[in-house]
Amino acid sequence: EELPERSNVLDRAQLVQYAGASGDFNPIHWDEDFAKRVGLPGVISHGMFTMALVARLVGEWAGDPGAVMRISVQFRKEVRPGEKVVARGRVAEKDEEGRTVRLELWAEVEREGQAIQPIKNGQAVVRLA
Repeated sequence: EELPERSNVLDRAQLVQYAGASGDFNPIHWDEDFAKRVGLPGVISHGMFTMALVARLVGEWAGDPGAVMRISVQFRKEVRPGEKVVARGRVAEKDEEGRTVRLELWAEVEREGQAIQPIKNGQAVVRLA
């Protein structure tokens, strides 16, 4: 069973809002020149902001964010302003006795005609109602 995808086009205003909410004011998230000096292609998203999109997908699918017992991901690539991030997932395993579901999760961005995965190998465990 595939989860309905969740997408977001990242913009700089979201980066500023996330920095304020998280307290992460690392200049790679807002200073173009600094980001390039440290070897990045430019300003990039906070990894946890991208993960939050995946977590939101899981919470919406579960119908109750409180039902999400555990979530983990691997950060593999950066996300840049202007890119559309698509969070995806599928049911990997159901535990009828334990009343839980294990989900496989990932996020995709199309870049230069190719789909890349800034988040891979994600998993969540959700308690069933």
